[in-house]
Parts: sequence; C-alpha cells; structure tokens
Amino acid sequence: MYLRLLFSCLIAVIVLVVPSCTPNETVTAENVSAKSLKADSSIRYAQRFSIAETDNCKVLFIFGKRDSKDTTATFVLYKGDRQPDLQFKNSYYINIPVKSIACLSSVYASMLDKMNLLDKVVAIENADYYNNTYILDKVRSKQIVEIAKSPEINIEKTLILNPGLLLTFGMGNPKDDVHEKILSSKIPVAVTLDHLEEHPLARAEWIKFIAAFFDKSTLADSLFLVTETNYMKLKGMTDTVHSKPSVLTEIKYADAWYVPGGKSFMAHLLKDAGANYLWKDENQTGSIPLNFEQVYKKAGGADYWLNLFVNINTKKDLLAFDERYALFNAFKTGQLYNNTLHANDKGYSIYWAEGMTNPDELLADLIAIFHPQLLPQHQLKYYKKIN
Repeated sequence: MYLRLLFSCLIAVIVLVVPSCTPNETVTAENVSAKSLKADSSIRYAQRFSIAETDNCKVLFIFGKRDSKDTTATFVLYKGDRQPDLQFKNSYYINIPVKSIACLSSVYASMLDKMNLLDKVVAIENADYYNNTYILDKVRSKQIVEIAKSPEINIEKTLILNPGLLLTFGMGNPKDDVHEKILSSKIPVAVTLDHLEEHPLARAEWIKFIAAFFDKSTLADSLFLVTETNYMKLKGMTDTVHSKPSVLTEIKYADAWYVPGGKSFMAHLLKDAGANYLWKDENQTGSIPLNFEQVYKKAGGADYWLNLFVNINTKKDLLAFDERYALFNAFKTGQLYNNTLHANDKGYSIYWAEGMTNPDELLADLIAIFHPQLLPQHQLKYYKKIN
C-alpha cells in the first residue's frame, strides 16, 4: 500500500508543479508544469483533491474521477483585496480566511472542532444528525440556523445568512451540486468528495482541504500527522496475527443488502484491523447490492457481524427486521456489534462524524473487538455489543 500511495503522491507532484499563468490562459491540473505554483506533496492518501500554492495564493483542485484530467472544480484562495490574475478550469475565487461558514455535514463540523473553528459556523443542514453539544446549543439559541431540514437546501435562509463559505458534498462541481440561485448570489461554495475516498486516512486527510479556507494548513497538517501516526502504529499490531476472523456488515435494506465493496473505506479498515472481510476480493469501491440468499450463502458462518442499523440495540430489534437473521452464526454466538455506542435521540451516532475524522480511533475499536489480547485496556468509543 505504501508503494501505491508513494506512486500516487509522485504523480500528484508531477501534474501539479505549475507554471505562471497569464490572464487569458486557462489552467487545469493536467496541463500545469513548473514555475509559479508548487505542489503540496504532503497529500499522501486522498485521491480526490490536491493543493498547490504560490507566494500570494493557494489553489485547491478537486478531481471527480480521482484523475487530474478530470478537474471538477478549482478554488483559488487568496488574502487581501486583490484577486490573483489566474484562470483555471471551473474556478472559484475565495478571499481567506473566511469569516463564517455554512457547514452541511457533521463530518466537516468534526474537522472544524479539531481546529477550534466551530465559532465560525453560522448554519448546518439538520441538527438531527449532530451530537456535538456546542452545535446543538447554538441551534437552540438560534445562533446557528438549520438550512436543509429537508433534502433541498432552504435558499431564502441561505441567502439571508450570506455565509463566507458554504461547504457541502456532492460530485465536486458547485454548478452541478448547488442551486443556481445560491451560485448567482456569489456565496463561495466548496463541494467536497471526501465521501468517495477509499482509504480511511484519505477521508481524514480532507481536514487539510477545509483548513486552507481558514488559513490553518499548518495546524491541519500537525493534527493529521497525529492521526496517521496512531493509525499506522495500530495497523502494525495486526500485521503478524495468524487468526483473522471473518466479518459481515450491514443488514438488508428494502430490497437489497448493500455490502461494502472490496476497495471501500470499510474494507480497508477491516483489513487493517486484522479481519477477513468476506467481500475483500470484489473490486468495487462503493456498495454491492445483494439479496438475502446471496449474503447468507457467503456469510452465514461469519464470525462477526458489524454496523447493523441506527436503532438496533438488541437481538430482538434485529429480528424485528427479519427473523431469518437468527440463522447467522454471529447471531447465535453473540458476536454482534453496532456502531451506535454514543447516539443522539434520533439514533445518529458519533461514528458518522468523529469516526470518519478519526479513523485511528475506529481502528482501535475494531482491533479490540477482533483481537482483544492486543489492546486489553481499550475502552470502545464507537461500537457496542448487541445482546
């Protein structure tokens, strides 16, 4: 994996060492070469964004297909009153540090919290998804506004707030992911692709992307280094384990059982935790839809069963969805673990915000579950056993 990551990093450096740009020259991440902008070679895991900088600006490239030839959006971040005389494909110009932010994911809020920037948040999507007490207190006191209680963003509320930055997720291009009225209002919009990253550390590395808008890159680098160091130390503990328990995840939802692909975030995490994920050989990065029979045939004898569903706290809760779940070996042996140890009254767990930002903590939980002898003193932070 390190060789692959090193290779990816070298490629990123090659394609992002950038020339000086004349006012009429459109530059993309695939046609840049070396003079005024210099690549940030510290981006080692994330494959969906890169950073380059010069003396008076920083440029963030987002890649819709993990390829520098597909620069979905480019954010030119600058200080002072003078906008850089640069032109890029799908470019947006943002004066930094931004003073306020509409933060439309609890994952981003968790990253902002790590950088002590929660006081910049003026809006979130929906408080139902949050466990952070600061955010919830500010929502109750009307100091933070919910602007996406439904699937659609409330345009009127957003325009009235006029945040210094609207941070959301999608496929990377604000023109496709954000309502045209918001774009025409000149509210700076950044659309992230962290949810499409495959490696646990890649998703956590997006803290560097968010930090750039607040001129906090040095802080983000140091915070990520701690996460990376912890993660790699934990991963090293499982490199020599001989017994790797088999693992099943999720439950059937509607007509399909969506299991993580073999190249997914979860598959990487389970491998690093010293487990045998039963769909590890599948090449998909996203979820694989299967029927009940297909899952039972492959995983009926699995040693462990994880990530059941938001409101499943007992075996009885699980059987209420489908009585056939009692047929699985993990159900019979009691090796059921849900990622809902700390959840709000709506059932949403800190796993989905803090866990994505701190994959080292997720890894520690999983190692303690699969190989308790390696971490005998560890107290689970995200997972709980289902009885």
